[in-house]
Amino acid sequence: RVYGYENIPVPAPRSSLRMLQQPENVRPAQALRTVMAQRDYQEIICYSFVEERWEANFADNDQPIRLINQIASQMNVMRSTLIGSLVNALVSNLNRKQTRVRVFELAKTYHKHENGFEQPQKLSGLAWGPRYPEQWGQKTERVDFYDVKSDVEALIAPRRASFAPAQHPALHPGRTAVISIDGKTVGMLGELHPRWVQAYDLPSAPIVFELDAAVLQESACVKAQPVSKFQSVRRDMALVVPQSMTV
Repeated sequence: RVYGYENIPVPAPRSSLRMLQQPENVRPAQALRTVMAQRDYQEIICYSFVEERWEANFADNDQPIRLINQIASQMNVMRSTLIGSLVNALVSNLNRKQTRVRVFELAKTYHKHENGFEQPQKLSGLAWGPRYPEQWGQKTERVDFYDVKSDVEALIAPRRASFAPAQHPALHPGRTAVISIDGKTVGMLGELHPRWVQAYDLPSAPIVFELDAAVLQESACVKAQPVSKFQSVRRDMALVVPQSMTV
C-alpha cells in the first residue's frame, strides 16, 4: 500500500492452446445437439438426482442408487432414465401457460450392477402440443408418434434404424416401439402411458424417446477410392415389355 497498487505492473495473461485430434469415427456430442436444435428442440439441463417415485414410475426401478447426503429430501436417488426430468420440465412449462413444448437432454444415467456401477450417456427428447408454432398459414395439428419418429431418424442418419412394437413402463402399451440399428437395440420411442398422463395432470400425452448416445456418436470413416478413368455416359433408353411383366 505504501508503494502504491498503481505501480505494480499488470501484464496481460498469456496461455497456450493446443489443438487436440478429433477421431473421425466418433461423432461429436455437439453434432447431436445441433441436429436437435435444427428439429426445433430446446436443450435442458437437469439434476442427476431425482425423486424416488420417478424411478418407480418411468423406469420400474424399485432399487435405485440412493444418496447419503441429498440436497433435498425429495431428490434422494440417482436417475437411470431421463424421461422423468423431461416430464417434470413439461409440467413446469404447462404451469407457465406454454402451449408448445419440445425439449431434449443429453446426460449421463446411473445404473447399479453386481460388479459395480456404470454411467451410460443418453439422449432423450419430448414433444407436446401443436406440430408447428401457431401461424395463419398452417392448420393446427397435434404432434404425433410419426413426427417424433422422423426426428429420431434424423438423429440416426445416415444409418437406418428399424422400429418394432415393444413394452416400456413409462410408455403407452400399444404405442411404443423399440429402436434398433444393425440388430442392436439403441432406445425406445412412444407415447407417455395414460396412467402417468393422469398422475402428472397433463392435458394430453407427450411423445417421448430415449437413445443410447454412444451408439449415436459412432461414425464410419471416409474411405478414399480411385477416380474412374472412364468418363460417364448418359443414355436415354426406352423399353417395350408386355404388361404382364412384374419387373
